[in-house]
Amino acid sequence: MAVNNIDVRLQNKINVYKMVLSQDKIPRQKIAEKLQLSLPTVAFNLKQLIESGLAVEDGALFSTGGRKASTVSCVPNARIAIGIDITQNHIGFAAVNLKGDVIDNIRLSQKFSNTPDYGNSILTLFANYTAKLKIPADAIIGVGISLPGIVNSEGTALVESHRLGIYEAASFEFVKKINYQIQLFNDASAAGMAEISKSPEIQNAVFLSLSNSIGGAIIIDRKSVDGEHAHSAEFGHICSVPGGKQCYCGKTGHFDSYCSALVLSELTDGSLETFFTRLELNDTICTKAFSEYIDNLANMICNLHIIFDTTIILGGYVGSFLAPFIDEIKQKVLELDTFRDNPDYIKLCQYKNEASAVGAALHFINQFIETI
Repeated sequence: MAVNNIDVRLQNKINVYKMVLSQDKIPRQKIAEKLQLSLPTVAFNLKQLIESGLAVEDGALFSTGGRKASTVSCVPNARIAIGIDITQNHIGFAAVNLKGDVIDNIRLSQKFSNTPDYGNSILTLFANYTAKLKIPADAIIGVGISLPGIVNSEGTALVESHRLGIYEAASFEFVKKINYQIQLFNDASAAGMAEISKSPEIQNAVFLSLSNSIGGAIIIDRKSVDGEHAHSAEFGHICSVPGGKQCYCGKTGHFDSYCSALVLSELTDGSLETFFTRLELNDTICTKAFSEYIDNLANMICNLHIIFDTTIILGGYVGSFLAPFIDEIKQKVLELDTFRDNPDYIKLCQYKNEASAVGAALHFINQFIETI
């Protein structure tokens, strides 16, 4: 397909902006060198970026002689995207800037109900949150909403969610009242994309979300693969123990029944943090439960690696607590893995809080950068 001059100019602008975003300060000569563009082309694009408030000329590099090279920096908070994570019992908010940095996040108790009152509470919380950020309304470029369920391909409706008690397509009225671009996302897929954003070296991965329900994401060429019916990577519903415990979906033996965060937190009045505190104190009940937990987890990790042969990232609520136990988990996986003698493919999540909200927000950040 032929590429016209307009396409080339637009791509040059995007590439220059990405280069500025990737550095704290960078001379225009370095941009030209790295992108193999002429200095006039770089200067033209930088002028546009500066005039639009996305970049700033901020000084000069030290020089031992001759003219000093001026440097350019991005203005990270010139645009902000908001992510909202809706769960059974909580609402999480995250604000992400153009560099992909989380500038603020918060999680609030709020029991879900598919009612007008719940929708109004979301709108109030959203208004309060954006007011707290103290940024101009026109700086917000979009709002991504993550949900524990299957989202349609357009990102406009929740098709089904056992956790939220929704069994036919639902498009929420409150979404229409948020005066920004909106898109809905599966929570685990959003969290997986957030993790990938922090690891530019990873092209392919499986993200395993160990939260109150288990989900995941299959990442190929840094894109989430949703499957023909938008429920790929629903790892929680893999039957890992035939005839075993009953899953919340009504079936038996599903992985979710053995490795959701609830398996642990229900032993300590719903507090996962308390569970791991007691585990550290060698509480007998917690120690036994966690030993069984990581046996089941290691089995699933091994199975996923045999199927996908790629990086496995452990995230979700439980994933954020697993650092002290990662060597034990790797050893258990190693005992099961037929093909590898080094389980270095197992990684821990980098986002400990609000990964789903962050991933939902990052959609709009990436979209903005690719269309400036």
